[in-house]
Amino acid sequence: KKGSAGAVGAPLVLVVYSKAISDEIGIETLVGEYTESGANHGKKVFKRTKIPTGVEDIPVFMYYWDARDGADFSGWWFGESVGGSQVWSRCDKADALPPTIGWRI
Repeated sequence: KKGSAGAVGAPLVLVVYSKAISDEIGIETLVGEYTESGANHGKKVFKRTKIPTGVEDIPVFMYYWDARDGADFSGWWFGESVGGSQVWSRCDKADALPPTIGWRI
């Protein structure tokens, strides 16, 4: 992942990519450009706003969930909605922004 500075006050944009040679685990669902679109549990929420050619255009959010539902639910998530039941990946870190490593599919 990498960020884009942009103009002052502009939403933060992150690019999610994979170095995998083949997509055996559905990573293509997660790749693309994510734009800041609000906040949840005190941290920024990002919504996928640009997807690579050939990737299904489904809603994907990257968001933080705190420990209110237990440690097993705390961390950064990729899901179809913020706090929804359909999720694809989690990183159990509590960093201010989505971590660049430590994600589990």
